Amino acid sequence: MSSPSINEAARKQIRQFFTQLTLLFIAFLAGILLFMVSVLIMAAMGDPASQGLDTVLLISAPLSSMGLLLIAHRLFLGRIKRAQGAEKLFEKMDSYRSATMLRFMLLDGAAFVQLGAFILTENRIFLAVALVVATLFMLYRPTLERFIKDMTLSDVEAKVMRDHAVK
Repeated sequence: MSSPSINEAARKQIRQFFTQLTLLFIAFLAGILLFMVSVLIMAAMGDPASQGLDTVLLISAPLSSMGLLLIAHRLFLGRIKRAQGAEKLFEKMDSYRSATMLRFMLLDGAAFVQLGAFILTENRIFLAVALVVATLFMLYRPTLERFIKDMTLSDVEAKVMRDHAVK
């Protein structure tokens, strides 16, 4: 009779895992969007920006954001590769959560670099690049199927996740 309580505990833990991932995703995305709105309000109400940094930032800001995107991708894949070797499914879930948080932080940083460059120069190119980063961020929305695919779960593990993630 202990099986139903264990099963229900696993179901609760898996649901909490995806709820936490979704909340993290929303929080990081909201951070980007709220900062973007505040930057636009500051630009509309403030003095014209200096054009002295425009040339330097047109090169360095996109390059640094591209670097952060590349680092986010590499670190995520590296952590996922290590996590795939874990024996227990819950260990894999914890490792995936930390890898996803790292990816989200670096993508947030890439968007903030662009928005910071926009604050300094008011060049709309930086806003466009920040929107591209935010769009890319939205493509990484955590889902059950993404987790299964990223972690290359076995058929048994995937079935457990699918069965327990459903309400």
